[in-house]
Amino acid sequence: MLDLALANLKTYGRRFIAVTLAVLIGTAFLVATLLVGSSAKASLGQSIGEAYRTADLVLTYDRTEDEGAAEDAVEEEAGAPLGFTAEQLDEVATLETVEAVHPVSWAYPQATTTEGSYQTIAGSLSEDPALESRTLASGAFPSTDAQAVVDTGFAERSHLAIGDSIVLAGTDAEGREATRTVVVTGLTVPSANPIAGSLPQLGVRAGLVADLAGPDAAPGQALVRTAPGQLEAARDAIAAALAAGDGDASTVKTAEEQTVSDVAEFSGGQDQLTLVLLVFALVALVVTGLVVMNTFAVLVAQRTRELALLRTLGALRAQLRRSVLLEALLVGLAASALGVLAAIGVMAGLIAFARTLPEASFATLAVTPGAVIAGMAVGTLMTLVAAWLPARAATRVAPLEALRPADPATAGSRAGRVRIVFGAVLAAVGAALLALGALQVNLMVAFLGGIVSFLGVLLLSSLFLPPAVALIGKALGGRSVAGRLAALNSVRNPGRTTATASALLIGVTLVSMIMVGAQTTKASLDAELSSSRPVDLTVGSWGRDPFTAADATAAAGQAGIDAAVLLAPAGATSEGTIVFAADAARLAEVLNDPSVAIADGQILVPSWVKSAILEVEGAGGSESFATVRAGTEMVEPVITAADAERLGWDTEAGSEEATQLWLKTAGGLDAPAIQEAATGLSATLGVEEWSVSGPVLERLMFTQVIDTLLLVVGGLLAVAVLIALIGVANTLSLSVLERTRENSLLRALGLTRGQLRRMLATEAVLIAGVAALLGCVLGSVYGWLGAQSVLGAFTTSVVSLPWGQLAGVVAVAAAAGMLASVVPARRAARLSPVAGLASE
Repeated sequence: MLDLALANLKTYGRRFIAVTLAVLIGTAFLVATLLVGSSAKASLGQSIGEAYRTADLVLTYDRTEDEGAAEDAVEEEAGAPLGFTAEQLDEVATLETVEAVHPVSWAYPQATTTEGSYQTIAGSLSEDPALESRTLASGAFPSTDAQAVVDTGFAERSHLAIGDSIVLAGTDAEGREATRTVVVTGLTVPSANPIAGSLPQLGVRAGLVADLAGPDAAPGQALVRTAPGQLEAARDAIAAALAAGDGDASTVKTAEEQTVSDVAEFSGGQDQLTLVLLVFALVALVVTGLVVMNTFAVLVAQRTRELALLRTLGALRAQLRRSVLLEALLVGLAASALGVLAAIGVMAGLIAFARTLPEASFATLAVTPGAVIAGMAVGTLMTLVAAWLPARAATRVAPLEALRPADPATAGSRAGRVRIVFGAVLAAVGAALLALGALQVNLMVAFLGGIVSFLGVLLLSSLFLPPAVALIGKALGGRSVAGRLAALNSVRNPGRTTATASALLIGVTLVSMIMVGAQTTKASLDAELSSSRPVDLTVGSWGRDPFTAADATAAAGQAGIDAAVLLAPAGATSEGTIVFAADAARLAEVLNDPSVAIADGQILVPSWVKSAILEVEGAGGSESFATVRAGTEMVEPVITAADAERLGWDTEAGSEEATQLWLKTAGGLDAPAIQEAATGLSATLGVEEWSVSGPVLERLMFTQVIDTLLLVVGGLLAVAVLIALIGVANTLSLSVLERTRENSLLRALGLTRGQLRRMLATEAVLIAGVAALLGCVLGSVYGWLGAQSVLGAFTTSVVSLPWGQLAGVVAVAAAAGMLASVVPARRAARLSPVAGLASE
């Protein structure tokens, strides 16, 4: 049987291209998913490990958990440092097996330059150059506490150069505000260590960190360089020295062990990204299995006469079945190996590209044996399982009946009845769970209901897919001979049509579900933000002098801004809530809801305030105001400037406290224009970009996140759709094979080659188009209910269908189906009527 299998692979190698391609894509997707997880961990380890690259051992402080609560309270009141003491580290440094110790401590001072104010992270530099993990790009490391090095990214953004001064503001050991001025002596390569996040990175001497880090400035880690060949001895000696201290529990690990521990802590011991991607890989594998099964049905049908002849010559059914399965094994192994290599190649290319970006220079490719073994095993096993049914069906046919295809499991057969009953139960139970999850806003219940109901729909697909194809084919066939023949032929073998359309139905349903879910989410969040925010943008004066009327005028003149109004504290309510004052006319210009505009004697209040009258106390007395409730809780109490002047607020002098600007943006701004307006306001007003906020920016952020997610998920699911379209081509190949004599007879009766090609193309378009259309309908329902199960807890779900995108999905599926028909149609059209009629 091995010789027979090898001979068939050699003789009919081109017939296995479709199987190889489908298994290759599915396996590559699975392996790439696993490599994403392993590479992400390796990259995280590379970035975290950068901080430990110069150390032999890493000491980590950990407060003991077995002390009594009373002792903890006493220590906290006494200001016990949450880190290593100087005495502990001095004792470690005096050990014979230790050459150097670098205490690692951090501060988070506010840095002020000529360009603005920035929140930064300042780390202590090592006294021993061999233990310093930072890399100098230019200049030199500080030699005094009045000097610092900054990363090149921060220097570029804030236009800092060597020799410039920076004012650092923090908290000293007594809890008081502390300010220090430092001079930049060097620029360093930005660190990829996650502890720094996206903050600008400074390197200063340990004394300056202690001056700015507040009462808890004790180092929580220390890097140790051991004597050559004394690593284990130093580890034991350090552990003993720390254990003999005052009861603090500390860990002593090698740099590699500490990196592994930090990676586990950052990832929470789980890999959520890999789990999510595995869901899509599973979808691709399921679709691949359906396509491989159809493809092997084509291959076995093409060799029916050959198998029948072998049976007549004495070959047993089991031998023929083993021959077919052996072919599947060899094809599966080869395709899986190619899939593994393709995945590694794609990931290597992506990692290489990522490493060209400064922010991802630490990206690392990690090819684990588990990923390779899993890809080979799953791809091969899937091919064997998918080939089993076609091989079993073909070899069960008697030699004299081998040319007749096996009857599919219809609704009237026992297998058909079992499948329909089981599918109906799953669909009903799943639909109930899906509706319950949407009503109770429970994503897990809705997710479970979606899976169960969709499995039921797939089992019931034989009831609605072939009739739908026939109905639409009849409607679109018109008077065209090719169209009418295509409608009849597309449902001649309902079982195969169902299997092919189901593969495409899975991918399109998931794609459209994500599209509708994303669109509904964006529409719902947009409606919620519009109703819960009184104005488009707000800017606070935190970190700078209070805003003035001139600032409001400058902001209103900014590109993309239509109007601006200044709000300054003018008093407070009896509960202590600050009340702001604003010019009534300008306030009406910026409010999104004109009905809540106020006049003299009125106060704008959030929706939770129920009192009709509210008393406001100012510098010159108090006064009662009639409340005007906004439709949201996200609003400050505001009175008019004229009323505030009566309460003692000097409108000319302004306020010495934090002020705000409320702004109205121009209509029709796109994402770049909104971002440019926010950046321009930040520069014009001299504030950080995070000080500019509002529903316009929040909507932009949500939209960008959702669009990015949609792009990624759409790309992943496109793999499943691509594999399914291979199945369409395979179905047409089998259809052409079965109808060779029929097609030749039609040609003999006058059907032209062009009409024959159009008939097969129409058949493919019908199968692909109907599957895509039904997939869009199912996906829209799942997407809406899924969005409701997520959003219902905090906002009303607004149904929004992306009609253009859904129409595009159907059009692309139909076009791809037509493209898939090219090769089978050419094969059928090239056969002469005489040769076709002579075939058996």
